[in-house]
Amino acid sequence: EKENFYLEKCCRKTIDLMNQNFSNKDIQITYKIENIQVCGYETELIQVLINILNNSKDALESKEDEKLIFIDILRKNNKAIIKIKDNAGGIDEDILDKVFEPYFTTKHQAQGTGIGLYMCQEIVTKHMNGHIDITNTQFKYNEKIHKGTLAVIVLDVVK
Repeated sequence: EKENFYLEKCCRKTIDLMNQNFSNKDIQITYKIENIQVCGYETELIQVLINILNNSKDALESKEDEKLIFIDILRKNNKAIIKIKDNAGGIDEDILDKVFEPYFTTKHQAQGTGIGLYMCQEIVTKHMNGHIDITNTQFKYNEKIHKGTLAVIVLDVVK
């Protein structure tokens, strides 16, 4: 059954589940979360967030300097917008349009099946009537320009 739930609680559960993994790898997570209510399957959205965050973690592991992940959840009109970005350098432009294809992976065979982002898209679009997009981004943080990947999930807000 679909249910109403708050994104702040959902996001905090996800971060709590993964925090040890990130602190062990010196990855700093910064978040700004508005408490917005949506309708859907909270456990499935947690799976989506875990998948996106794990992809960022994997990409950041080989980075020598500052390892950053930003999570922003905000309300725009009647939409909840979840933005997750990292400073891992981004995704090769040649493959960016393939990231949601089933069995497509950039990882070694032993590490990835290529089903993660495909399942994320299925959950967000079919189970939560939302939209997910992944692009490369450039942003300024602490007076430094960073390049990375930006995942944006848009969901309907409970009225």
